[in-house]
Amino acid sequence: MTSLYKQRKDKTMKTIASLIAKSIAVAAASLTLAGAAHAGVVVSSVASQGVLTKKNANFDITNTEARSVPVWNVADDSSLLAFCIEPTVGMHTDNLNYTGSLFTGFGTSVKRLYSLYYSSFATSSGVLTGDNAVKALGFQLALWELNNDNGNLTSGNLAMAPLGNSTAAKAVIAEAKTMLLAATNESTAIVNDYKFTSYAAAGSQTVVTAMAVSPVPEPSSFAMMGLGLAAMGVIARRRRAA
Repeated sequence: MTSLYKQRKDKTMKTIASLIAKSIAVAAASLTLAGAAHAGVVVSSVASQGVLTKKNANFDITNTEARSVPVWNVADDSSLLAFCIEPTVGMHTDNLNYTGSLFTGFGTSVKRLYSLYYSSFATSSGVLTGDNAVKALGFQLALWELNNDNGNLTSGNLAMAPLGNSTAAKAVIAEAKTMLLAATNESTAIVNDYKFTSYAAAGSQTVVTAMAVSPVPEPSSFAMMGLGLAAMGVIARRRRAA
């Protein structure tokens, strides 16, 4: 009986070790793929909205400029929404020499923004209409603010206001303000994690895509799970023997 128990225990531990090795290999492969060059990438516009922007929130008539808030679609191995992280750099969609690489430059507030809102409008096809378009455009404004400025659309280096009396622009800015308020709330936990890939090309703005990441148990979690299963097996065998 002791010998049989030892054999089964050894087999269980080997299974645990195999699961740990596979999880590490998958994670390593994911990082490698994210850092690879991506040839033939196509970037296209899926939504845009004109707003007024001015550094230092100076909106007098001689100091304002119209700017288009864009949302892009990146067609690589799959089709994903992409967001600009360089608001002062233009986009050249005819430039196909984009290089994709793992992006880790976002701070906590941006990660919270993605956690709270990205899944509410992201689509596999990249098509945006109606409320989804408003949410995505508001998300882009909020991302610009959090990543490049002070998180406030009415102050700092990147201030925004509606263009004319545009109802659409007002809706986008209102959406962005709501998102900024939530994303800067440090008491809100980040419950949805994403892996980010940046696409960069000479003479064009860099855009970032996001893929949801499923939590991977720590090696210690695998070990504890395996030991628990082994213990349950021993108890079951003892009951049968009795």
